[in-house]
Amino acid sequence: MKGLRTIRIILAASFFVASVAYLVISPVGIRAVRVAANAQIVPSAIATAMGSILFWLIVSFLLGRVYCSTVCPIGTLQDIFIRGRRLIRRFNVPFTYKRPTQVRYHVLAIYLVCLVAGVMAVPYWLEPWNIMRNICSVARPDADGATWVTLGIGMGAGVASGIVSLLLLALCSLFTGRGFCTDICPIGTILGCFHDYTLFHIEIDPDKCVSCMKCEEVCKSQCVKVAGRYVDNSRCVRCFDCIGVCPNDAIRFQMNRNRRGTPLLRKVGRDAAK
Repeated sequence: MKGLRTIRIILAASFFVASVAYLVISPVGIRAVRVAANAQIVPSAIATAMGSILFWLIVSFLLGRVYCSTVCPIGTLQDIFIRGRRLIRRFNVPFTYKRPTQVRYHVLAIYLVCLVAGVMAVPYWLEPWNIMRNICSVARPDADGATWVTLGIGMGAGVASGIVSLLLLALCSLFTGRGFCTDICPIGTILGCFHDYTLFHIEIDPDKCVSCMKCEEVCKSQCVKVAGRYVDNSRCVRCFDCIGVCPNDAIRFQMNRNRRGTPLLRKVGRDAAK
């Protein structure tokens, strides 16, 4: 079970390198990196690549938000920044459970309205793949020149927006971990809507858990609450860090929902006590 984290890291690193190579070097020079773009949800939807869209629907119903922790380059970029938190004393503190907010649904509504209305600037700065394109354009401005013209901004403003996007993402990661994924990203919000129907879930076994708090403190999505033996799977990005640190194998990625093996104490009526 702990090997899931290793597999996730290998996949995330591979797709991140391929994404950067695709956006900075060009897919013409390295054909193998095209898979990084073809695996993205939004570009596939725009290109009406039904096979890729169907694939992610099936994967999301089976496993949950694994796209966010493996294929999405912005997710991996946040993980890099989060690792950097350890080098800054002010930010080198454990994560704690955070109650979900309705902000993600408000952002999703704005995103969908802008798509329908044809206001493409908003989706461009909200979608993970477009954000990555914007950031990589700092190294290769000519790659996004046509997009900037379409949005009505020049090359200088486009490069500046890429730098601002990178800085905002870094700050968001330092202060909130995967806060962009859980509270802002419209793609992540859509994938999170499947959480009640996914086949596999992250679950805490209440009979094995000793409340060491390690899983909650390492959760970048801040969706693990040890006190209630609860995991908010709608925000869980399936990084499997919690599974990797649990000393008792009490938190697992499994099909069934956990119930207490030991019955809870109940009040006994007077008649039953006689």
